[in-house]
Order: sequence, then C-alpha cells, then structure tokens
Amino acid sequence: MNARSSSSTLQAHHLGAATRLAAVTTRLRDAILSGVYRPGQRLTEVALSEEMNTSRTPVTAALKALVEQGLVLYATNRGYWVREFSLEEVLEAYEVRGCLEGLACRRAAERGLPAHLAELLRHCLEIGERVTAGARLAATDHAVYQRMNVEFHNAILEASGNRRLNGFVQRANEMPIASDRMVLWGDREIVRRSHDAHVRVLDAIQRGQGTRAEMLMREHIHEAAQVIEQHWHAILARAHAAPSLAAVRSGPD
Repeated sequence: MNARSSSSTLQAHHLGAATRLAAVTTRLRDAILSGVYRPGQRLTEVALSEEMNTSRTPVTAALKALVEQGLVLYATNRGYWVREFSLEEVLEAYEVRGCLEGLACRRAAERGLPAHLAELLRHCLEIGERVTAGARLAATDHAVYQRMNVEFHNAILEASGNRRLNGFVQRANEMPIASDRMVLWGDREIVRRSHDAHVRVLDAIQRGQGTRAEMLMREHIHEAAQVIEQHWHAILARAHAAPSLAAVRSGPD
C-alpha cells in the first residue's frame, strides 16, 4: 500500500467514525428530548451500545457531547444520567421559543412560502386533522403526531430564511418537555387545540399576514407552556415511573 492509498484509507476511517458518532449522538439526544430516557435515569455505555447495536466508543463520545450540551450529567463513581430540569427552566425555554418562532412566522409570511414547504405544511395539517378527527386519540398515532409537529415547526423555521434563527430555536428545544418533540397525549381536546392553532398559523403565513402569524405562533407556544404548567406534577410522576429500557440495566449506583 502506497502513501496515497494509506492516507485515503485513514481519511475514510475517520469519516466513518465521525458519521457513526453523529448518528449515535442524534439518536440519543432525540430519545432524551422525546422522553424515552427519563429525567434522572442512569445511562450506561454497555446497555446503550447494545440497544443501538454499536460499539461503546461512539456511545461514550456521544454521552460526553450531551454533557457539554447540558442534557446529560456525569459524576465520578456514578456515571451518566439524564439531567432533570425545573418547571421554571422549562417555562423560560417556552418563552424563548415563542419569541423566536413568532419571528420565524413573520419572516415566512413576509417572504412567501416556497412551493415545497407550502406542500409540506399542508401535509402536516392533513395528518393533524386525521389524528384528531375522532372522539379519542389512538395510541398508535402519538409518534406520528410528534414527527408531524417537529416537521411543521421546522418547515416554518426553514421558510424564515434565517439560519441563525433556526440554530437558536434548536438550542431552546434541547430540553426535555420544552422540546417540540414533546406532545402530551391522551387529552384529545388539548391536541385538537394545538392542531387548530397550526391551521391558523399557516393561514396567516399564506395570506402574507406577518404580524398575525407572529402573534398566533406566540400564543400557540404560550398555550403549550400553560398546559405543561397545569400538568407538571403528572408529567413528573410519569417521567419518574419505573423504566423498562435496556439503558438502565447496570446494577446499583
């Protein structure tokens, strides 16, 4: 093997390792934000590597990255565990989201929606309408609605044309319960109100009504924060329910 081929092989190895690390970090972050791994839950490299079907090296690196991002905590002789946030911290994150996503709506309305984003947003509303049309919510639709909710909000951020705005919103979203991946399920009226808010927001954006779109999105996120505050004790109780996930198979602390 000559020097050039050896260098190419090494670069490919590093690229593959970086790709695996990014994939593991994203998967673990998403699981924490959506509540799969609960506040205070211990995370062990061995169990996570088994669950993700990968080696311990990218899992350990991903955990360290999430410590830096503030989603995971670490202590010597205890290891890693999911950080627990207070109600005050969560409400502050919602306040930030409301301001920033409201701005995104105004910019999207003033700029006009590209055809592909308009189609995506209409598709999101179709999903929301189907999921909330019945008298009760189906458990199988929870993940579907969660994905749709993320796509709806992300599409508006993209339509704003402001990449920095998108980055700041993502930072505000990187907190369990405050994340746009968090959708309280079970109360059909709450979810239906959220869907109806999406309908009004898109209507204002498509009509080019920037101020109206901004205020509607701010109100939408404010109402979501109120729901979290009203159900906070139940949310915590559910979050601390005994998990059945492989990530906690580790023996005593």
